[in-house]
Amino acid sequence: DWTPGFNSGAGKEALGWFVDLYKAGAVPPGTTSYLWDELGAGFASGTIALNLDWPGWSGYFNDPESSKAAGDVGLVVQPMGSAGIHTGWSGHHGFSVTEKCPTPEAAASLVAFLTSEASQIAESAGGSLPTRTAVWEHVVKAAEGDEFRSQALNVFKEGATHAFPVPKTPYWIEASNLIYPELQAAILGDKTVDQALQDAADAVDEMMQENGVY
Repeated sequence: DWTPGFNSGAGKEALGWFVDLYKAGAVPPGTTSYLWDELGAGFASGTIALNLDWPGWSGYFNDPESSKAAGDVGLVVQPMGSAGIHTGWSGHHGFSVTEKCPTPEAAASLVAFLTSEASQIAESAGGSLPTRTAVWEHVVKAAEGDEFRSQALNVFKEGATHAFPVPKTPYWIEASNLIYPELQAAILGDKTVDQALQDAADAVDEMMQENGVY
């Protein structure tokens, strides 16, 4: 029914786990305010030990030209929680031709070129995962003899079986922007877990009602 369901026993357990990690000093100071690029830079500099990032960055992190961590980088399938379910996230960048595009045929031609087999072969050489089955087979073949690349492909393939999409509502980004500051407040100790989740649930509930979702 789209009402917030994360203020629950499972939600409190999950957020409490992050709070405990922070209290134990397992999180480098200051990183709770980092964005994805700052986390990546920290991982590449060797000051952050664990990083959750897009598959396409694997080559960058294991390249001695760009990363001090090169040669010491490993990948693992996302872990399971207490329910025995792997975490996961499914998303990607995509191309589209807008309704008001003045040259839709040219735009469609560009999209066809950028997503072609040849283009995906070239793009995947840097570490990105292809969407075409034929290109995936090419990438696996090309990785033979490259221990790191082969490991990465196997991990990403297994991880993809556990992936799930974002909530099927156009308001999921707006909801995320309301939820994450509350989670951070709990992690930093500014709010209790119960307070943070209740405030997040109230904010999302109000937003969804204002948009006529229910």
